[in-house]
Amino acid sequence: MKIWVHLNGVQQGPYTFDQLQQLPIDMMTPVWYEGLPQWMPAGQAPATAPLFAAPQPQPAPQPQPLTGMPGQAGSNVVFVQAPPRPATYLIWSILLTVLCCSPFSIIAIVTGAMVNSRYNAGNYDGARRMSDVTEWMIIFSIVVGLIFLPLTMLLWL
Repeated sequence: MKIWVHLNGVQQGPYTFDQLQQLPIDMMTPVWYEGLPQWMPAGQAPATAPLFAAPQPQPAPQPQPLTGMPGQAGSNVVFVQAPPRPATYLIWSILLTVLCCSPFSIIAIVTGAMVNSRYNAGNYDGARRMSDVTEWMIIFSIVVGLIFLPLTMLLWL
């Protein structure tokens, strides 16, 4: 379809619909094309009104019904089983913080708290890694406590 427009007081065209999208026209810009009895504002002409229509929101995808049984031929159901939740070691971390006040036990509290948040977010590998880090921080905290306990005993004598 060939469309003429009136821009800056000058008749211009013909343009295609795609070319009109590139022009600085608004709803009140006069347009004419074959089939219109007279010049009309672009927002009222049937062929150019879609240029100014608000985009329609896309409907949310509807959940598809599950068909078939797992393992059955033609089944599109996929079950993903989450691995078991790794240990957080929070009780050990807190006890060691209270008893030893080691910086490693404080780090263990922080990393132990991160295990659940990562697991709940679906980051199973990250949760496992945080659990491993927590375990190592507890071990370091115990070792540091065992090393410094005799030293502090000697200093108090």
